[in-house]
Amino acid sequence: MPRKHLIASGINKKQQSQAKVWNKLAKEIKAAAKVGGLNPDANPRLKAAIDKALQNNLSRESIQKNINGAEKDKDSLTDYLYEIYGPKGLAIIVQGLTDNQNRLLSSLKGYLSKLKAEIGKPNSVKNNFNYCGQIIIDKNMLTEDSLMEQTLDLPINELIENDDCFEILTNAKDFYNVRDEISKRNINIIESEIKYIPNDYVNLDNENFEKLEKFLSSCEEDDDIQWVVTNFGEVE
Repeated sequence: MPRKHLIASGINKKQQSQAKVWNKLAKEIKAAAKVGGLNPDANPRLKAAIDKALQNNLSRESIQKNINGAEKDKDSLTDYLYEIYGPKGLAIIVQGLTDNQNRLLSSLKGYLSKLKAEIGKPNSVKNNFNYCGQIIIDKNMLTEDSLMEQTLDLPINELIENDDCFEILTNAKDFYNVRDEISKRNINIIESEIKYIPNDYVNLDNENFEKLEKFLSSCEEDDDIQWVVTNFGEVE
């Protein structure tokens, strides 16, 4: 069976248009470059933004254009992290990036009211997630034993076999070294990022699941919201 957080993140991906994804990726690249400088080797946030953009097929030309345009960009973008309690033990983290927090907060509260969810205090929800590196490996022509043998010397916390992929988890600080070393060993990486992964999962009935899908869809369409993670597991 696939890991539950992979199922949950798949809900988001199904609802995103490519143009909307690219717009959010470009926004993150500009914000990262503006705050930490134009050199990705000296700016981990920019490096992560570029990696994610490439994984989502944003062209290198567009990526460089957004990096170069960061210094000229007059928008004053600020990050906001919201921790949210939902029905049936549902936990949600929303990352906003906006020049208008009031607009973001007003929209988010509107989405949450339909989900019957509320914004909590800092660390009230985040502690239920593990902030770590995740590397998804192509399962074709590779066994779990073979992958384990090839990565035995790397600081990997967990290696999981899913139906259609292998999943490697690392500490956030080790992520880039592990990912780059795996790539050097000609192991096919499907996608990789540093993200919040739930420690435990909750199941929802159909009614609450439909509300969650609508909430995620609203967040995906909102230009002030960059990403959402939840501890949703399966439909009861």
